[in-house]
Amino acid sequence: MPNPTATPAVADFMTRTVHTVRPDAEVAQAVGVLTRYACSGAPVVDAAGVIVGVLTHEGCMRALSGAVFNGEEAGHVADAMARDFVVIEPNADLFRVVSMFSNDAGRRILVADHGKLVGIVTRTDTLKALHQMNQVDRSDITIESVAVGWSALTP
Repeated sequence: MPNPTATPAVADFMTRTVHTVRPDAEVAQAVGVLTRYACSGAPVVDAAGVIVGVLTHEGCMRALSGAVFNGEEAGHVADAMARDFVVIEPNADLFRVVSMFSNDAGRRILVADHGKLVGIVTRTDTLKALHQMNQVDRSDITIESVAVGWSALTP
């Protein structure tokens, strides 16, 4: 993080390497991506890199269990993905992320710049950033930065 006394921006602590799947991919192929990289979900992006959904373990299990039960193909990612997902911009600050997770943002927040995926923030990423801020010498932190942080946590 560039300035240890400043509140970090999402871009400072997000995960930049994100495993994605395409909406036209077969669910079985997507399950291979999730299991190979031990991901609980993956953003679904179109050919231009625009986020169109999130494929989760739950969506895959529904598609695969229905396919096994009915003796058919599991279908495409577009049919199994969740279309509601949480997005944040890379310049948002750490306390905005904490607030979003506090308001049940789920396991992951997608980071997008003009609609295109640039990273992902997990609860673990956020906890690490908070822990790192907690280790900083507090004599350099101003009252203004504390007030901004607190306001992000209050409804």
